[in-house]
Amino acid sequence: MSSECPKCGQRAPIVLKGLDSRCAACAAPRFLLAAPNVSLAGQPSRFGGLAASLAGVGVLGLGLSLSAGLWFLGHALSPTSTWSWALAVPVFGVSLLVGLLLLVGGTKLRRSGTARRRAVELEAVSSMVRHRRGPISAYEIARSLELPEPLVDALLSELAREKATAVTLDVDADGHVVYDFEGEERRWRVLEEQAEVTADEAAKTHAERLKRG
Repeated sequence: MSSECPKCGQRAPIVLKGLDSRCAACAAPRFLLAAPNVSLAGQPSRFGGLAASLAGVGVLGLGLSLSAGLWFLGHALSPTSTWSWALAVPVFGVSLLVGLLLLVGGTKLRRSGTARRRAVELEAVSSMVRHRRGPISAYEIARSLELPEPLVDALLSELAREKATAVTLDVDADGHVVYDFEGEERRWRVLEEQAEVTADEAAKTHAERLKRG
């Protein structure tokens, strides 16, 4: 379970910067095990899934080869007997069952690891957006989190779809797409403040006219 960053107060993931571990949101130094790590999230499940899949392929290959060998051996010793089938079929069945279980389990583990990694990456991007509270580009986040820019852009798009009309998009001088997750709210706040100022000025002007009249 992740703890709050002492500087920004967010439960943000951790990013490795060389030998340093830092908060994904504010880049403040943090204890390595205080929160999920962007670089390592999901890796154990993915490697475990790959190992299980390779083991499944190995079991299938060796088991099928062994069952075929036993069948040929039994058939060579007694061509008219059913001993060849009695030896080969159990080995074939066990190998097929164990191999398929390992392959299915490995696939599930890899998917679980990939989903975990994406969830941590999404949380890291989201924490940076919350901390910035202003325009931010995929290029900035990619450099800070050491992630591929296309991946960050996809994560920002996912966050933007959740907020729909609250997000504004722009392009900076270098051609990078800039996301502002509070742009629409900020624009309405500015308009409201301007409207309040205009109303106050109108009220003062009206009051002055009444005094003069």
